[in-house]
Amino acid sequence: MTAAGSVDREYLLSWLEIARDSPLYFELIGGVVDSPELLSVLRRIHSQPPPNVFLGAIHYLLMKGADSPLRGFYPSIVDDPQPIAGVAEPFREFVLAHEDQIVDIANSRLTQTNESRRCVALLPAVMAAQLGRFHLIDLGTSAGLNLAMDRYRYDWDGLKWGPESPVDLATEVRGDRPQLHNIEILSRTGLDLNVLRPGNPDDRLWLDALIWPEQHERRHRLRAAMAVATQVEVELIEGDVLDLLSGVLRGLPGDEPAIIVNSFILNQFEAAQRESLVDLIDEERAKRRIFRVSLEILQIEDPLPRLEIGEEPTLVQLGTAHHHGEWIDLRYGAGS
Repeated sequence: MTAAGSVDREYLLSWLEIARDSPLYFELIGGVVDSPELLSVLRRIHSQPPPNVFLGAIHYLLMKGADSPLRGFYPSIVDDPQPIAGVAEPFREFVLAHEDQIVDIANSRLTQTNESRRCVALLPAVMAAQLGRFHLIDLGTSAGLNLAMDRYRYDWDGLKWGPESPVDLATEVRGDRPQLHNIEILSRTGLDLNVLRPGNPDDRLWLDALIWPEQHERRHRLRAAMAVATQVEVELIEGDVLDLLSGVLRGLPGDEPAIIVNSFILNQFEAAQRESLVDLIDEERAKRRIFRVSLEILQIEDPLPRLEIGEEPTLVQLGTAHHHGEWIDLRYGAGS
């Protein structure tokens, strides 16, 4: 984590390695590195990671209709963007003219890039519980797109599953092919510190703005998934997972099992909070059968997202997956 005011040249140079997938953002943050006035704006942002919400806030304002020559450089906004080499001055002028707006938006929002294609890994892991009917709970749910996982159409290298859907999720299969069966999700509950509503135009726009300008496929998928999510009955609850989860589990109707999913949120938990989550779920297992699915990167030395499952406090590894679902590598029976 990077505290507000602590963003420096070295941090930004490190962040630029991540930004190579976006030529525009690479150029923009490269310009911030050598500009004391732009760096001072970025240092006012305390949301994490600061460059992401900074760029997201700028993108958000432009997508909302802010009148500026900077719009002409964004392939997400115009069909024929201007050459990136000329972006420096329009960018500087826009940031300085809208500084307070940018900082206010960035500090009132979180980085919540819903990527429905992660479900190509999450759904096979959910099915590994061998449950036909269950309640589904998503931790760090953002706009709740994972809760609609059974409403998407999947293609695992030719192995297809799911209804007709505007959301087509295709991925490369490494290792074992998914073992699939029919499921019935009895209820869908999402918990998040900052719930986003897929039916809320402003929330949709923020999620859209967080996708980098050149990532057209991800943007199309996000918009399609949000449209599906608005047709699914879900309960989205805002607050701390550790404060809410016990009450949610105890409030589920009937005695059918629950599956709890978390993906790319535990890195935001302190070690003690992770332990508290495990203890909390284990205590609730005395009242209801609970299965867990986890897709996380928690170890620097293990940079691949680990897909883990389990009905006990200790989860076992089912495989690994790309963080945006470009590939999955399942290894049934090889968990450790």
